[in-house]
Amino acid sequence: MRSGPPALPELSAHGAFTPTMPNPSSESPRDRDDLKALAQRADLASLVEAIDHSDLDAALLHLRKEWLAKAHRPADATLKSPCEGDVPHMPGGEGVPFGYERELGADMLEDRIPLCYPVPAGWQSVRILCRSGQAALSSLLHLIVHKASSADGAASHPLKIHHAGRYFETASLLGLWPRQLFEPVSSSEKHVDVLIGEPVHCDGQFGLSNPASLPRARQALLLDTTLTSLELDLPAWLARLEGSFAAVLRSGLKLDQAGLELANVGIIQLFVREGAECDAASMGEELKHIRALTGSGLTLDEMAALSAPWFLDRSYLAQYTARVFANNAALAQAIGSTSSLFDGLCHPSLISPGAVAPFCAIRLRTGEPADHVRLLHRVEDEIVRRKLKLDKGGSFGFRGDRYELIEPDPEAGQPFLRVAMGYRGGANCDAIIDLFHELAALPGLP
Repeated sequence: MRSGPPALPELSAHGAFTPTMPNPSSESPRDRDDLKALAQRADLASLVEAIDHSDLDAALLHLRKEWLAKAHRPADATLKSPCEGDVPHMPGGEGVPFGYERELGADMLEDRIPLCYPVPAGWQSVRILCRSGQAALSSLLHLIVHKASSADGAASHPLKIHHAGRYFETASLLGLWPRQLFEPVSSSEKHVDVLIGEPVHCDGQFGLSNPASLPRARQALLLDTTLTSLELDLPAWLARLEGSFAAVLRSGLKLDQAGLELANVGIIQLFVREGAECDAASMGEELKHIRALTGSGLTLDEMAALSAPWFLDRSYLAQYTARVFANNAALAQAIGSTSSLFDGLCHPSLISPGAVAPFCAIRLRTGEPADHVRLLHRVEDEIVRRKLKLDKGGSFGFRGDRYELIEPDPEAGQPFLRVAMGYRGGANCDAIIDLFHELAALPGLP
């Protein structure tokens, strides 16, 4: 067992920290009130008293367990190929007839209004759901190849594709496609056939994509907004598209489910120019056909879980993500861009005010991988000493506060500490922010 290090210097030794933005802990509704409101919306009002008398983690898990128990019933009682006339019903009472689960439609969720992103004048738009964010991207790539194919079913030449981002699974997925179909090219190209953009991207350091500096897309534009949710300058990106087809996609597990992590899902919003050869509805049907053929659709169980009334509720999503983004921006501000200890690109708001992300990527300015392990141990000791609620683990859901040390392969990048401030806020959030403010003020790692 490690012996604890000496306490960090008192905050007053470095000057009191005064935020220049509203303190997220003063925002409302509080986490407990929000969980009770979710229970009411899910017709689980009997949970409200239990939520009042449980700690927040237990209350969250109790709500999740009760909702999923309710949501599982339709699939538990339905075969994957039900007999004609056997129609399962969602928790809200909607009937979902189908003959084979792989071809199950998700219209009851896809038709929820309003759409996530407002539709610009001159465009049509529809929503499509897939089984994950990667399934969504894969289905879109299949659609692009299909649309570009000649009459004999083969693309006439490799499609030039540029990935303006750093998400490693996107790069890995593109690497699986044969080079005679997709040819990756650099940003120095003036034109590409397909542009994949990440408005905010991170590989241990954050970066922002400037659409105006990227190649123009002749055929398709795909935007991954997993890190930014509804925060997107869509017109600036659409200005890079010469073709008629764009799609905004994201993993709907991260920020879209109120932190309950009900089911993996990929959310696509298609945009098609009015007057194009194929309208948005027709292209959506093509994408659904690809989804069925590749087994990329939701199961009945997943669709029932995602029938929770807050999923695809744009107003609730905006409220939830605003609080998550504010808490992480407050942490980033406390660390600052001029820390002697930490790199200055731990959050996109330090690059451009107002830029958002649901976590901070904290990396030492200097040091070997072993030094990041020392940083991890120091943080863990301070968590115990200060009695903080900061859980070690991945940051899916973003309800509570979590941290983990990311240690990529040496050729893939440097280690960093990912700290994800969740939705909760409050005194614990403030104390975590104080901890990293004090660390950032140190001249070096003790």
